[in-house]
Amino acid sequence: MIDAITYTDTLIAHKDGCVGMAANMIGVRKRIIAFLDESGRVPTYTVMLNPEIIKKDGAYNTEEGCLSLLGGPRLCKRYKSIKVKYQTLELQTRIKTYTGWAAQIIQHEVDHCDGVLI
Repeated sequence: MIDAITYTDTLIAHKDGCVGMAANMIGVRKRIIAFLDESGRVPTYTVMLNPEIIKKDGAYNTEEGCLSLLGGPRLCKRYKSIKVKYQTLELQTRIKTYTGWAAQIIQHEVDHCDGVLI
């Protein structure tokens, strides 16, 4: 089982300016993301192993900031709704649809996993 404490603790420590992170942002060469998921009744920190966006819908342009880059927000293209295939910390495969803010965070962090910076 993967230890999620490293990812969630780092994310929580930077909660004032960070709502998501990818493992490679803290020097871990694995395809793992962690983010604050506010899509449910209670906000929770979610960790995804090997996340893959398998469907996108509703393209829009927005601005995002990033802890990995100096300066202010930058323009980028995102999607209002995404379907993500990933593994849980227990290595169970899941497919889930996210919309809105959670979808935007996931897209940003998956970009990091793919070596893309905004």
